[in-house]
Amino acid sequence: MLEQVRIVGLSLRIAGLLVAAVLAVGTVMIGVDLVGGGRGFDADDTFPTALISFLLPFAVWKNDRPFRPVFLWTLPVDRRQLALAKVFAGLVWLTAALTIFLAWLLALGLLAGVSPALTFMRVPFGATIATYLFGSALVVGLRYPLRWLLGAAGVFFLVGSLSQALESYSGVQSLLGSSDLYYATENARNTWQTLPGLARWALGTFLPLGAGLAALWPAASRHKENR
Repeated sequence: MLEQVRIVGLSLRIAGLLVAAVLAVGTVMIGVDLVGGGRGFDADDTFPTALISFLLPFAVWKNDRPFRPVFLWTLPVDRRQLALAKVFAGLVWLTAALTIFLAWLLALGLLAGVSPALTFMRVPFGATIATYLFGSALVVGLRYPLRWLLGAAGVFFLVGSLSQALESYSGVQSLLGSSDLYYATENARNTWQTLPGLARWALGTFLPLGAGLAALWPAASRHKENR
């Protein structure tokens, strides 16, 4: 496990340098804004860390393609364990990057006079880890993950374009508006709003994490060796 953490860390050096460069540029931009009397730093928008973490597994596995004869599978350990160890190693470095990023945000937030609690809430930690697990399941469990990802994005784009095109037809719009799926979505949304804040936070955090782990296990099991 420790060896996988070290190897993954070495393979992510270039990505780490790019992130450091982005943070350096952001520090300069925010510093200039603060000196000029601006307060753009205390916006309520969250950062796209979940999207970055979803793409991180592609960098973690760039040298070890799961469905090819790579050096990783020659080690005297079950392949499923090796796959999970490599995923865990990437999670370790993701957590380290999130910690550094949060420290950077807190430092700038203090200079801008922003509450540390508000700064902390701008980083979606649960969603970031959950999307990393889903991305890892995609890379580990599918032979051509990029093709599946682009294909799914294309399908969503076509469905969205089709729904917008059909909105002009009152009959279709009425049919869609009276569907059971629409009412089920509305009922679920209303029920969600009635829950206490702590319950919504717990469900919104642990359900995606559990779903990510549930998706990762069968993906890693595709490489389990039969004895």
